[in-house]
Amino acid sequence: MSEFDNLRRALDDIAGEVDPVDLRDRALAESRRIRTRRVGATAAAGLAVLAAALGAAAVRGDDRTPAPEASPPPAGASPTALPSERADRGPDLGPFSSATITVPSWGAATDATCTKGRVTLNGGQGVSGTRRPVNVLGYVTADVDRDGVDDYVAYLRCGEGPESGGGQIVAFRQGASELQVIGQVIGPQDGFAMMDHMQARDGGRIAVLVSKVYADGGQNTVPNQWRTYAWQGGRFRQVDGPTSFPADPPSSRLTVTASPLAFQVQGVAFTGSTTVTVRNDGNVPVARLELLLILPEGVRPAGEGWEACSVRPDPQHNAVVCTLDGPGAGAQVSYPLTFFALKRPVPVDDPVNIGNHYVAIRQLTRFDGQVVIEHPEAVIPITVP
Repeated sequence: MSEFDNLRRALDDIAGEVDPVDLRDRALAESRRIRTRRVGATAAAGLAVLAAALGAAAVRGDDRTPAPEASPPPAGASPTALPSERADRGPDLGPFSSATITVPSWGAATDATCTKGRVTLNGGQGVSGTRRPVNVLGYVTADVDRDGVDDYVAYLRCGEGPESGGGQIVAFRQGASELQVIGQVIGPQDGFAMMDHMQARDGGRIAVLVSKVYADGGQNTVPNQWRTYAWQGGRFRQVDGPTSFPADPPSSRLTVTASPLAFQVQGVAFTGSTTVTVRNDGNVPVARLELLLILPEGVRPAGEGWEACSVRPDPQHNAVVCTLDGPGAGAQVSYPLTFFALKRPVPVDDPVNIGNHYVAIRQLTRFDGQVVIEHPEAVIPITVP
């Protein structure tokens, strides 16, 4: 390298300290300098400029202000480590995993096809002959008969799905060798198609979320209401809650949207942020929501606000799931989210059902009224530099 080039490089470095420029402008200036070096006719003029500039630099000498310390990286400039989502191992069936119980009648219409009477459970299921099996779907513990000893209240189902022979809520007490029936809280004769959630309440009372309509999407997607029962006078009676379904049942009506996720260059990586908004146009508040984020490959959460989130193991998607507070009646709630990518993210304009950049919502328990999710999914628009 010639002395001329050494002097020229020194000048470039000094100029860069005095007057920083945009990276793109710097690249264009460098390109112009390369072309200039290739033109021999400008050499003499360049030397004169260099000499003058070096003289000015020598005058400044050590009077230059020391460079400030490097500022910390902005929020989102590095990924945030999230735990893996716990695998769903199904309900804990406790004593109903392998107990011997007596199943009450399912009613005249289904007794011939559904298992009833004394049966031993295996993994929460019992079968009598060729009849449809009885399945224990869940239970709670409460002292329903007020004798000072906890009892077990179980949700029994004949068969599975909408074609099943119905369900019943039954209270049992612990006997010497098996669980003995105290009484039937709700039976097939009550006409409920779904009663998937129950709670033990004060005074040995049992609250059950009931619906007259069945839906594969879950009980929260159909009209539902809590009714409370207590053991009185040798049988269970309803002591609280509505006794009929109104013609226009209350409901929440949810819609999810997402603002564009605009990535920016951050050093050798990329950062970006979006805001997911859930609006409730109904008259029932939603306590808890699950947000499922499907992201482009290599895009990871960053910054703060991910405390209630985890990575969902999925061989086909880059998935993050969060449990967050839902919107009140007639309100909306927004969740600002920041992301990091080591390499340039590549958005793919696929349909939502097979795309790689969308958000989906669903309601989590505790349910309290019908929830209509009018737009359960929304594409997250992505732009990259």
